[in-house]
Amino acid sequence: METVRAGKPGGRVKPDLQRVMPVVILAVLLLALSLLNRDFLSLQTLVNLMQQVSAVGVVAIGAMFVIITGGIDFSAGYGLAMIGMAAGVVYAQSPFQGSVAAMVVTFLGMGALLGLVNGLLIAALDILPFIATLAMMSLAQGMSLMIGGGTMVMLTDSPILAVGQGKIGGVLPVSFVVLLAVCLTASVILHRTKLGVYTYALGGNEDAAWYSGIHVKRYKILVYVVAGICTGIASMLTVSRIAMATPSISGTTLTDAIAATCIGGTSMSGGRGNVLGTCIGAVIIVLISTALTYLQIPAEMQEVFKGAVILLAVAFDAVVSRKKQ
Repeated sequence: METVRAGKPGGRVKPDLQRVMPVVILAVLLLALSLLNRDFLSLQTLVNLMQQVSAVGVVAIGAMFVIITGGIDFSAGYGLAMIGMAAGVVYAQSPFQGSVAAMVVTFLGMGALLGLVNGLLIAALDILPFIATLAMMSLAQGMSLMIGGGTMVMLTDSPILAVGQGKIGGVLPVSFVVLLAVCLTASVILHRTKLGVYTYALGGNEDAAWYSGIHVKRYKILVYVVAGICTGIASMLTVSRIAMATPSISGTTLTDAIAATCIGGTSMSGGRGNVLGTCIGAVIIVLISTALTYLQIPAEMQEVFKGAVILLAVAFDAVVSRKKQ
C-alpha cells in the first residue's frame, strides 16, 4: 500500500496521516511516561513492556486480517480462554499428560478450528460477522468454564513456560520474538501471497472481487482461520506467562486488540491496514494502560478511556477517508 499520496500537480507530496499519526502518538506517550517515571526507560521496564504487548499484538494481527476484509471477530477474547483451558487439560489430565508437543498442537489446532467455524458461519451460511462471532464468543465463554470444571489448571515446572517467561540472552523475551515472527509472517502473507492480495480486494469491494474471479467464500474462511491461529498463539503466550490456564485469562485482550488495529490505521470499513501500524497500535494501547496505572486511574475507568480511544480512532479514520474521496 502507498505510504504517501500525491497532491495537486506541482504541489507537495503529503504524508498519509493514518500512517504518521500512530508514530506521533507513540512518541508523545513515550515522552510523557518518561516524565512521569524516570525509571520508565530502564531495561527492566522495557522488558516488561515487550512481554505485555506480545499477546495483544498477536491477537491484533489476527483482528487486522479480518477487519481489512470488512469483517469483525468478537470471539477472540473468550476464544483465548477456551483454547488455554483445552491446552491445559490436555497437558495435565489427558493421555498426553506432560507432552508439550500435544499442548502446542492443541493451541494451534483449537485456534484454527475456532477460525474455521467463524469462517463457515460467515462465508458459507451468510451470517453477519457481528452476529456469528458474537455467538461464538458466548459459546467460547461457556466452553472455557465447562472444560476443566471451571477450575484453573496450574502449569508449574512445564517447559512451555519458557515461551511466556523465557528470555534470550537474559534480556529479550521469547514471547516478543514470537510476536516478531507472527508480524513477519503476516507481512509476507499480505504482500507476497494471493491470500494477502485477495484480503485487501475483499475489503475494497467484495462484489468486484467476485466478478474478477476470486473465490470470495474460500478466502474469507481462510482469513478467519488465520485470525483463529493468532488467537491460539496468543493463548499460548498468555498461559505460559502466568503459568496457569483459567477461564478468566482473556481479560481485556479483545478490546485492546481492536483498539490497537484502529489506532494503527486499519480501516473499520475494510480495504486498508498494515502490520507495522497494528504493532505500533498494540504498543500504544499497552503504554496507555501503563500511563493510566501510573496516574492511579481505577481499572473500570481505564476501560472507559480505551473505549473513547477506539471511538476517536474510528472517527479520525472516517474523517480522513472522506477527505480522500
